[in-house]
Amino acid sequence: MLDSNPSGNGDITSILRILPNVQYDNAQLRSTTPGEIDPANVSISGGLFYQNNFQLDGFNMNNDLDPNGGTTNNQSNIRGGRSQGLAVDTSLLESIVVQDSNISAAYGRFTGGVIEANVRKPRFDGWHANVSYQYTSDKFTQYFIHPSAESMFATSAEENYQPNFVKHLVRANTEGYITKNLGLIASFSTTQSFIPLASYRSNYSNAGDDVAQGREQKRQSYNYYLKANYNPTESFTLEATLAYMPQDNTYFNPLARNSYYAMQSGGVQSGLKALWDTDLGLWTNTLSYSWLENSRRSDANYFYQWYRSAEKNWGGTSNATTGMGIVFEGGYGDIDQRQHTLNYKSDMQFEPLSFWRIENTFRVGAEFSYQDVARNRLNDLTAVQGKPQLLTSTQTCGVDSLGLDLCSMSPVFRKNSSVGQYANQIYIWKAGNFGFNLFSYGSYVEDDMKFDFGNAGSMNARFGLRLDGDTYMSKHTLAPRFSLNHIAPWEDSYKTTFIFGANRYYGRNLLSYRLYAEAITNRENYRRSITTGRTPGDWVLNTTNTSDLGYTFSKLNVPYDDELTFGITQNLWLFNASLKYIHRSGKDEIMQRQTGSGSNAVSSWSNDGSSQSDIIALMVQNVKPIQTFGITHHYLFAFDYTNTRRSYNIYAADDAYIENNQIYYDGQLINYRDRPTENWARPFTLRLTTTHTYNIWRTKWLWNNFFRYRDGYERMVLISRNQPGYNTSIDPSIQQYAKMRFPGAFTWDMRIGFEVDMWHKNTLYVNLDIYNVLNTQNLTALQGSGITGGAVTGIASSTAIAVYELGRQFWLQVGYKL
Repeated sequence: MLDSNPSGNGDITSILRILPNVQYDNAQLRSTTPGEIDPANVSISGGLFYQNNFQLDGFNMNNDLDPNGGTTNNQSNIRGGRSQGLAVDTSLLESIVVQDSNISAAYGRFTGGVIEANVRKPRFDGWHANVSYQYTSDKFTQYFIHPSAESMFATSAEENYQPNFVKHLVRANTEGYITKNLGLIASFSTTQSFIPLASYRSNYSNAGDDVAQGREQKRQSYNYYLKANYNPTESFTLEATLAYMPQDNTYFNPLARNSYYAMQSGGVQSGLKALWDTDLGLWTNTLSYSWLENSRRSDANYFYQWYRSAEKNWGGTSNATTGMGIVFEGGYGDIDQRQHTLNYKSDMQFEPLSFWRIENTFRVGAEFSYQDVARNRLNDLTAVQGKPQLLTSTQTCGVDSLGLDLCSMSPVFRKNSSVGQYANQIYIWKAGNFGFNLFSYGSYVEDDMKFDFGNAGSMNARFGLRLDGDTYMSKHTLAPRFSLNHIAPWEDSYKTTFIFGANRYYGRNLLSYRLYAEAITNRENYRRSITTGRTPGDWVLNTTNTSDLGYTFSKLNVPYDDELTFGITQNLWLFNASLKYIHRSGKDEIMQRQTGSGSNAVSSWSNDGSSQSDIIALMVQNVKPIQTFGITHHYLFAFDYTNTRRSYNIYAADDAYIENNQIYYDGQLINYRDRPTENWARPFTLRLTTTHTYNIWRTKWLWNNFFRYRDGYERMVLISRNQPGYNTSIDPSIQQYAKMRFPGAFTWDMRIGFEVDMWHKNTLYVNLDIYNVLNTQNLTALQGSGITGGAVTGIASSTAIAVYELGRQFWLQVGYKL
């Protein structure tokens, strides 16, 4: 089924949209950024998108470095990574399994869901190969741009608005058995996206000798994968995997020259898995090593600003009164941020033990993990603070005491009295490395009991207990897991199963909590001036301002969710229906606080967050293919309702949540914490997937449709005294918010596939994917990013802006397999 659906960028989360109880970030489908290739962030069972447990063939691939870091790029901070550490190409996969409730004690360190991607085993019937090329671009895409963003979109110089892009996806793999017992899969794939933009933001393009040249951003992902299966006996299997999956996202600063930088993510995963089917049961052992990164490479390790002159004549501001503008150059230096993980897990599922009408299946396991985490600034970064000082006709540059090039004798434009300029204040972020290591462990035990009640049906009860601990926060957690299924005594075609569960799931504390606090505290401030003589004096260290506080770190509790589940599954001839209700109550969740302001601002984390989620999920699908007139049909219908309330802002410090004062919202006074959730907040979603295949002569035809309706939702927007809806009778110290309604969104996506057997199973195939077939305009809301007005994920605020989702888009794939 994986290869029947439109595949988009070919990542795991692109395919999950057909399933219920999976909520997507509002930013995923926005029409302004179709050139992005990062896997989408998803929320499962109301959990945070960075608290899912991603597994590739049973090996952990979670990125805990900084998956919630946002898009900030400056001297101290780098762009956050993605929650899914490796961008796995789904063409490799046999299945993707999503667990959203009643999850076994064998899984830990999550409060969302478990997403298991399983790579297929090599085929036994000889050697096979597959190569394909897929393409889309702005020429294949219909944009819908909100009127408030039309001017910025048309002249865009930044990644938030991408009027032009081209994407290329190349895949190649081979598989087969080298010997009778040794099979191999080798695969390579790459996704390349090129995004041409203007050189500078429009208000920086009034003058300069390079404003018409244009610049280009890139998104480049690579997948190298090798898997070997060795079966020396029928009871023993050994699997070895090696994956190298880097990604480089190249950006530039639309305000500055020489400002390209690349965000490097992904990494390496290698593993061994041994499965031994003994007389006692199935014993599985896995040993894996991985390194993941979220690093930055910049064109420059300096950031300077100048008045415009003949020597400093590139894109920049232009003062309407004096004609003298400010120009910027440089970047923010190189930073490595990496996690190395060595993990071992042993799992034993014993053979069932039967006594009378009771059958017990025990499962025990343990896992141990060692992580080495480091953040390294590779070189000193020098940044000018404040505007340059002007040189007079009697002054000159002289020799810089730090060896910096921060003086120019080129006359400043429109300043006849000036013969040049120099910087008089700088900050230097010193090169340095900070790291730490941690050891974590977990163990679990489960008893899956089956009771045969004869004519009254049967019952399954699974009792589980999981213990986790680590040296990072020096905490131990104990998570009970319990699920109960009663199977009614009907025949299989009409079998009914009643489901109940009560479970606790403990999540993870991100490594960034400590990295941010301790890694970059070595900032130095220097000043100089011309007091006597004709040249700027030596740089003098300002000892009262030599560090960048930024963040503080303290030991935290481990966030957890308590879950109650009720459900029913029903077989209806060729169909199976499942309906369940999930309640999640989150405690000790991490929220960010900030004290002070400006240069004295310090952020910290606490366990003061909490959440409540209520989910109803329905799924109906046929369990056997339906045949009509030689056509094979498969149908999947899904519905989910989600209501999540969170007592904190997951993106930034917001002490209003702590103070929990009253606000005026939609005509009534409410507490700040009772404000509606702003992201992953569509109340319900309807999905219908239909897949139809037909074989005629030497050809095979595929027609897949995915229909999705997402309910409308409400967004809060801060209003001021002079705006409509402001209630003047309310205490002026109380902030007032209006309700903005965003309508429901309907999309229809389609794949039309064609295969032809050219010769002896050598097959040429073509897939045409059409997203948003009806070209529907769907409106959503994102938070603006301050001065740029760009759309980034976030909470509602006075800068919240409306954006449209993408219109109709075509993807064309051509391939050959044998």
